[in-house]
Amino acid sequence: MTKSRKQPKKARKIRRVSRLKLRVAAQKVAAIAGVPRIGAEWQGGIYAGVARGVDGANDHHLIIAQVEPEPLAWPAAKKWAEGLSAGGHNDFSLPTRKEQALLFANVADLFKPTWYWSGEQHASDPEYAWGQGFVHGIQSYYRKGLDLRARAVRRLVIE
Repeated sequence: MTKSRKQPKKARKIRRVSRLKLRVAAQKVAAIAGVPRIGAEWQGGIYAGVARGVDGANDHHLIIAQVEPEPLAWPAAKKWAEGLSAGGHNDFSLPTRKEQALLFANVADLFKPTWYWSGEQHASDPEYAWGQGFVHGIQSYYRKGLDLRARAVRRLVIE
């Protein structure tokens, strides 16, 4: 029989204090760099967090537009996002699938509990495009002619 080893109270307290100091330090760095809290208004939309760069590209800040159209087909959704101008910015597009996963993780409360188009077409069938569900976080693909909701994002590359 093995004994469970409990850490002394002092060690647990030190570990808690260290985690708290790390959180406070991270908040100070974000404030110094001018990056807002997730969910705060910033740069023509709402800040959703940092997305990883793909294929060696730099990471980027992800900002979601505060407006959304009525449900529409994928081609119209892409056109709407690319034509959107908000807060003096006109560099919006539909999010990638990975960006949609980040949006679900960080700011799902900004979405209606339904499906939203991504900007990605299905790789093996050009009649379909990917979408993100904002109820359980599931991604699936749908015929492009189906009317789903859409939200546009913009990206600020981190140098």
